[in-house]
Amino acid sequence: MAAPKLPPLPTDKGVWDEHTLSRRGFLEATLGALAGLGTLLVAVPSVRFLIGNSLEPSTTKWVELGKVADLPAAAVTQVNYSTRATDAWRQVTQRGTVYVSSADGGTTFTALDGTCTHLGCIVQWDEGKGAFICPCHSGYYTREGEVISGPPPHRLRQLAVKVQDGTLLAEI
Repeated sequence: MAAPKLPPLPTDKGVWDEHTLSRRGFLEATLGALAGLGTLLVAVPSVRFLIGNSLEPSTTKWVELGKVADLPAAAVTQVNYSTRATDAWRQVTQRGTVYVSSADGGTTFTALDGTCTHLGCIVQWDEGKGAFICPCHSGYYTREGEVISGPPPHRLRQLAVKVQDGTLLAEI
């Protein structure tokens, strides 16, 4: 909308400047700037809240599974662990079950996460059947963690292991 032509002012009162900001234009610009600032003040913390710590690299932890000398060489051993971890905003206690075995008499070890890949139940080792069995929906896994039968979609997660000062550690 074009600005209306203003009548000439008396010379003793000054002259009209058609390029100066009117009172209405000033208020519109000020309220627009304040609305934009308010939007930013709400949007930036909201986006940070939604993202959380997802942009930060996750750190893995090594948990102790026991002394190598105390682990039976030919058997599958269930080890429960508990460690402190930080999720997006708080400190939590992370608990889990790991099954440790050695196929070569205790030189190298295999550690499998005991969480079923179907619904997250903790699997149980059945020595008689030589398999891990999920008690929730009868999923069966081999000693190496491969799916034999049942609903589990994937094998059990194999964890990285290392021996340090005679102690077996697994990376969770």
